[in-house]
Amino acid sequence: MQIKARNHLSKKDKRALIAQLTEFFGEEITNSLQKDIIIEEVRTDIGTFIVNNRKIWVFDHENMKIPTIHFLRQHAYSLPKIVVDIGAIRFITNGADVMAPGIVFFDEQIKEGSIVVIHEERANSIIGIGQSLISSKDFSKSNKGKVIKNLHHLRDSIWEFQF
Repeated sequence: MQIKARNHLSKKDKRALIAQLTEFFGEEITNSLQKDIIIEEVRTDIGTFIVNNRKIWVFDHENMKIPTIHFLRQHAYSLPKIVVDIGAIRFITNGADVMAPGIVFFDEQIKEGSIVVIHEERANSIIGIGQSLISSKDFSKSNKGKVIKNLHHLRDSIWEFQF
C-alpha cells in the first residue's frame, strides 16, 4: 500500500465523518470519536482510510465507511456478529468468504447487506469484518454456501498497515 496523500481532518470533516458513521451504525459509534482526538485521512493506491494513532480505524467499501478490527477492539462498540468454528479461522484470515457450515452462531439482527463482525469460537475475539449475503431468516433455512463476504480480516493489508 503506497500513500498518495495524508492530512488531518478539520472539525467540519470530522463532523461529516461522524454523521456518515451514525447514519450506518447508529448513535453509539459517536461516543468513540471524541472531538479532541486527532484523526487523519490517508489516500493510498487501494483506497481512502481514516487513521488514528498510526492505525486504520475506518475504510471505504461501496460508499460506506466501515470500522476496522483495530477500531472495534479499542472501543466498546458492537455490530451484529457471527461466530465461526476453529476450522474456519485459517481460511477467513487468508481472505476467504465465510461459508455456512463453519458458523456456530448467527445473530438474529443480521439482514442481507448488513456489516457484521466475525468472531472466533474459543476466545471470542474478532478475526474479521464482513457483509452478510443473506438474512438470519434465510440462514436458519439453509446450511450451505457463502453467507458472509469477507471485507477485512486479520493479517490483511488494512490490519498490517502502519506509518
